[in-house]
Amino acid sequence: MKSMQIILIGAMAVATLLGGCANSSNPAAPISTSSGLPPSSSSSFIGYGVVEDIETIKVSDDGKNITGLLIGGAVGGLLGHQVGSGKGQTAATVAGAVGGAMAGREIEKRSQAASQEQYRVRVRLSNGTTHTVTQSSVSDIKTGDRVRVDNDRVSHAE
Repeated sequence: MKSMQIILIGAMAVATLLGGCANSSNPAAPISTSSGLPPSSSSSFIGYGVVEDIETIKVSDDGKNITGLLIGGAVGGLLGHQVGSGKGQTAATVAGAVGGAMAGREIEKRSQAASQEQYRVRVRLSNGTTHTVTQSSVSDIKTGDRVRVDNDRVSHAE
């Protein structure tokens, strides 16, 4: 009985530690540039231009984020273990772990849903070249607007 609690607490600790190792890639970085300029290690002013195209893209969930699943399963298992005794307690522990895992994964998916939509903005710069930036929001920018490309972001020209 105590060994089950120790295992579940250990699983929660592992899940918490794995959460710190999560992939933190930056999908909002520019995906391509044809401006003829070499890539720079520091962000800087690119230029002024006109928006040619804005494409909404979905950043797919790679399914590797299992933190919610593990934590939900561990918490559900601990709560389920508090119910009943004998075989009923074992069944409640398993049911709690499965239910908690499903709930934890769903909560994690919903919290990430807002960050999964990105915008690919293609700008024709005043020097004739094209620059493409992917960013999480475009505010009220639309095709045909005069914009400024600076720090890998597209914003209204002042």
